[in-house]
Amino acid sequence: MQLNHIIIGAGRSGTTSLVIYLQQHPKVNFSSIKEVTYFSVEDHYKRGVNFLHSFFSGKKRMLNATSDTYLLMDKNAPKRVANYNPDIKITVILREPAARAHSNYNFSVNHGYIDKSISLMESQKLEEEVLTNGDIIKQNNHCNFYGSLYHLHLTNWLSYFKREQLFICTIDQLKNNPQELMNSYFDFLGLDKIEIEKLLAKNEAAGVKNKTLNKFLVNRDHPIRRLISKPLQISFLRNIVLNSNVVEKIKNKNKEEMGYRILTAEEKAFCNDYFKEDLTKLKEEFGIEF
Repeated sequence: MQLNHIIIGAGRSGTTSLVIYLQQHPKVNFSSIKEVTYFSVEDHYKRGVNFLHSFFSGKKRMLNATSDTYLLMDKNAPKRVANYNPDIKITVILREPAARAHSNYNFSVNHGYIDKSISLMESQKLEEEVLTNGDIIKQNNHCNFYGSLYHLHLTNWLSYFKREQLFICTIDQLKNNPQELMNSYFDFLGLDKIEIEKLLAKNEAAGVKNKTLNKFLVNRDHPIRRLISKPLQISFLRNIVLNSNVVEKIKNKNKEEMGYRILTAEEKAFCNDYFKEDLTKLKEEFGIEF
């Protein structure tokens, strides 16, 4: 067993839909959970490759694949992935950066990671301090702007991988013509083309009813969480929990729809200025524009 394909983000940019389409292919052995955070979360990485491989069935298929939206902005991840499999194929799906930053901000406020009293623009000023912390989960939940600097992050990945190992697409391509995009995607992966079953559009605005419960579910440093996690390091016990889908059931019960306000003119101007240089380089070097 060797992982030979991974979707690295960006978060809030359509990765869930892309994964669902990829899972429709009969020659793809996708991980038992959508995101295996082996290369990004230090605690997981220390457990070794057996931890990564435990999320895959024993079925022999052409492609073993997973996703992890923490990876794109993770400075340590490219080297870790390259050490594991230097020939791995990597997919990146991107969203207009201001829209992604705004979506990530709303997600973080609705889930209790960022206090609602902090505005989108104020959140950017707090990112520098968060980035000095090595916790990629906290960085993902707080660094709405830094996470959208696509050229910066792609350049880091290309220090370890060849350009032809990367498949870069946008959420607009996925929404406007999913079959055409998936045909190109399947070609990139060396898979036969199949007719995909198109997904229905879903409301993006979601939050949690109980933010304290949500923080407990995602906080790996919580003493009770650490106590529970120890026996789950035994593979058969972890598989029982994963197959029961109990954590996802709790998260789904705790979800609720929430309002999603649009960007103000001031916020748009702020975002345009912040992303201008990165977007210029993204177009020049990767041919990606929004």
